[in-house]
Amino acid sequence: MRIRRQTIAGAVTAVLLVSVVLEVSGCRAEPVEWSELGSGSRRSTANQTSQTPRSPRQIRGIHIVPQSNQEVADLSSDDIVRIMRRVGFPDDLILELGGEMHSALRSSGAARVLDKKTVEAILRINGHYVYITSRSRGTFIYDPATGQFGGATSR
Repeated sequence: MRIRRQTIAGAVTAVLLVSVVLEVSGCRAEPVEWSELGSGSRRSTANQTSQTPRSPRQIRGIHIVPQSNQEVADLSSDDIVRIMRRVGFPDDLILELGGEMHSALRSSGAARVLDKKTVEAILRINGHYVYITSRSRGTFIYDPATGQFGGATSR
């Protein structure tokens, strides 16, 4: 079977045109990373999911750094929002960094919140609870089953 030059040239031209159109039109398609756009299910697992490690993204100098822990939890988006609000995140940063917080707690079981080089908060999964220590808001425990905070001590 013989392929004609015109067929190859036509296919190459089509691929190049599609690439140029997508680049010029500013196609900003991004993969969805945070599957909890709804409430989702709450579950805690003992084994970690394998994901490609990425360097933490900085938004206004604030970034989430996963920490190793023996227990992990797959929290819902509602849980992540409640926790991040309690720590003191504004809504725009919750939107930007919520996926990273979720991924850190789901894959590593703990996370540090850094503002440049200063540790602002540490979150850790222990049993069915999330233990949170915040530099500005104190220490508290979050129960994902009830959506309630307890054991708060503020500074």
